[in-house]
Amino acid sequence: MSKKDGEGASKAPVGILSGTKVIVGDSDLRSVLNDRGFGEESGKRHEVSLIEAAYLSDTGKMQITDGKKILGFEDLLKWANKLEKDFYAKYTVYADLRERGLLVRTGLKFGADFRVYERGATVKSSHSKYLVYVVPEEHTCSIPDMAGKMRMSQTVNKAMIYAVVDEEGDITYYQIDRIRM
Repeated sequence: MSKKDGEGASKAPVGILSGTKVIVGDSDLRSVLNDRGFGEESGKRHEVSLIEAAYLSDTGKMQITDGKKILGFEDLLKWANKLEKDFYAKYTVYADLRERGLLVRTGLKFGADFRVYERGATVKSSHSKYLVYVVPEEHTCSIPDMAGKMRMSQTVNKAMIYAVVDEEGDITYYQIDRIRM
């Protein structure tokens, strides 16, 4: 259930769903999103990812429309789950990290789900500290797969974190490191 259910939800600015992005036109919201590390400027518009849009919708900061109607948080989750494997598990981790005051950005160019910055950091003024891989509780991986992720993390000077999400949506974080003897 969305956190925004209740009074005042309809006053949130509106973003327009466009494939795998949400377009934000409201200049005040664009400024706030930039300051808080959500999305990216693309010409004269601001684009946020589906996971960012879901979080903003869930917290009542933004409404999402598909051009015909306002989508509720559950509608947005259903849409995103069709487009991205394990979207809800990733959303659960994303929301948890954001609620902890951490800046969370995509980690795709590093082969991870997210790159995470420490509290108070900005994308422009610092580097992320962690690469986070979201996996369901029943996930299995091979040693070579884990070693490859470890090498990538160490190459880019980031700690490697597995975020394991169980069926109830509870998250356990494991930092994986290697030691040399």
